Amino acid sequence: MFETVGDYPVDPIMIGTELFAQDLRADKLNLTVGIYQDENGETPVLNAVKQAETRLIEVQKTKSYTALTGDADYCTGLGQAIFGANTFDECQFVAAQTAGGAVALRVMADLFAQMPTKPTVWLQTPTYGNYHAILTAAGAIFQSVPYYDQIKREIVFDEMLAGLKSANPGDFFLMQGVCHNPTGADMTREQFEALLDQLEAQGIIPWIDLAYLGFSQSFDADCEMARQIAKRFPECVICTTLSKSFGIYRDRAGALFVKTRSADRDRIHRALSAIIRSGSSHAPDHGPSVVQLILQDPMLKALWLQELDQMRRRVIEVRQEIVKIEQRDFQRNSLAYMGRQSGMFSLLPLTMAQEAALTRNHGIHVVKGGRVNVARLGDADIPKLISAFHIVGAEV
Repeated sequence: MFETVGDYPVDPIMIGTELFAQDLRADKLNLTVGIYQDENGETPVLNAVKQAETRLIEVQKTKSYTALTGDADYCTGLGQAIFGANTFDECQFVAAQTAGGAVALRVMADLFAQMPTKPTVWLQTPTYGNYHAILTAAGAIFQSVPYYDQIKREIVFDEMLAGLKSANPGDFFLMQGVCHNPTGADMTREQFEALLDQLEAQGIIPWIDLAYLGFSQSFDADCEMARQIAKRFPECVICTTLSKSFGIYRDRAGALFVKTRSADRDRIHRALSAIIRSGSSHAPDHGPSVVQLILQDPMLKALWLQELDQMRRRVIEVRQEIVKIEQRDFQRNSLAYMGRQSGMFSLLPLTMAQEAALTRNHGIHVVKGGRVNVARLGDADIPKLISAFHIVGAEV
């Protein structure tokens, strides 16, 4: 029976991870998976998280199930942190605790696929690689618009707006919060406002995915895109994962916030509950409980924000070091754009052949499409990457 199962497409990030594991070279370099690493190459457990976990052991009274949509207090606390208390209360979101952002995305994809008239979900290109898999598995309809030119190393904003002209009222535009898209290039404030103007004029519903809050300017500042959307639109969707912001990757803490018109709120809550029940059923609680404790305790919250700031500063310093070393040791400015970008990711301006040579000849593993995680670069890795980049650019 199982011989009839066809080949499934594999996420490019997972392909890169598997190829890295198979590479026997001692000096290989893994720039694939989107996790933070410190200067020692470790992904640390934050001190705020450790303290919250210790306290959780003492105060947690049960391991019983939560509601299908999770712990309402967790959703409220996180929602107030992201949107601000006043905006969160005014919007009256339908909220659900989820096992990370991917489950929140899948719940909405299932909802769209089950609607009598399926809306089209419009995606940026390039975008988070798992979006296609999630939407396809759910049976949702999606299209893509340009966002970034990898060779020119710049956002193609006008092309994105032009592509969205084909969207219909009631369609959704799945955009990404700061630092989340694989390019490292975020829209300016003026561009974002112009995008919202067009979405509003065409009746397109904004759907934003937040994954790296705190890695651009600060946690509070990085929430601004979601706040503007929530204040402006009568209907919108916000998904978030806390893996990066709190360093709790394996503990799967996330949430889904859906703003609807008041007449639709109860029905959407029942719909989300039914979809969650048929899928993940109940979200894991450990990570969310840790987050809840941190957000509720002023001292723990201050410590967490301090540690988040340290992670952000390290990523900025790595970017600046790439630019400085290329200029000083190679007399080139090909990677200067990295110093103007933010977050963990950037796209190397490489052809497919050059990208393959980077891995084959130099043991530097990147995600298909040239995405690199600069947060995984140590001091000795930066010259290696720059040198290999210039070599493959000249060879192929």
